[in-house]
Amino acid sequence: MNKNDSIIPIISYPNAEKNKQAIYKDNKNKSEIYRWVKNINNKTYIGSGVNLTKRLRSYFNKNELNRNSRPIQNALLKYGHKNFSLYILEYCERSILILREQYYIDNFKPEYNILKVAGSRLGSKHSEKTRIQMSINNTGINHPFFGKRHSFESRKKIGETLRSLIRENIKPKVIKAETRLKLSFRCQGVCVKVFDCSNKYIREFPNITSTAKYFNISNRTVSRYLDKNIFYLGYTFKSYIKDK
Repeated sequence: MNKNDSIIPIISYPNAEKNKQAIYKDNKNKSEIYRWVKNINNKTYIGSGVNLTKRLRSYFNKNELNRNSRPIQNALLKYGHKNFSLYILEYCERSILILREQYYIDNFKPEYNILKVAGSRLGSKHSEKTRIQMSINNTGINHPFFGKRHSFESRKKIGETLRSLIRENIKPKVIKAETRLKLSFRCQGVCVKVFDCSNKYIREFPNITSTAKYFNISNRTVSRYLDKNIFYLGYTFKSYIKDK
């Protein structure tokens, strides 16, 4: 008997396209682990979400699928949702979500998962928008090219690009020095403390990325609500610099 045969899902949706509305309704505001399976060859993807309906909607949104280049998104676009089953493996507390996701990754060894460690970005590829933001963050002495000079060929290509922008009347976006400083400051190791709606301290994270991973949201979302005293998912996020 295969070890995975003993893992019985809580809910099964054999045709994700046909069962879409039931998927949304059954999993609203629930924190859980899910499994996508391509019916023709049983290739698998394991994922998790603190608000699964919101998370799963992204898998049915063609614009979201096109913006991503991950194997599971590509497969859903290519083969269609009708050729995929969705299994809800477990409902669990947010505090152990990543731990339980890792359990299922270890057991199923999912082919569609780029990341083999839950909550990690090791081995993943950043989107174009993320790469641009990372480039903005790496300014001044923190930039790997700081103190170096471009070759003649590189300077020529940069000049051609700028002239092309001018011809098309496209102005390069200018980022204020203050904004670059704030981005650089956050990039260099800002820690995040999380408080609930009664301002009770919940836990802290070593950086914005780990905070985003825990709550299954984007780094940009964490940054947007950081130090704003505005609740998101019932929590507020506050930054601080840990003494070295």
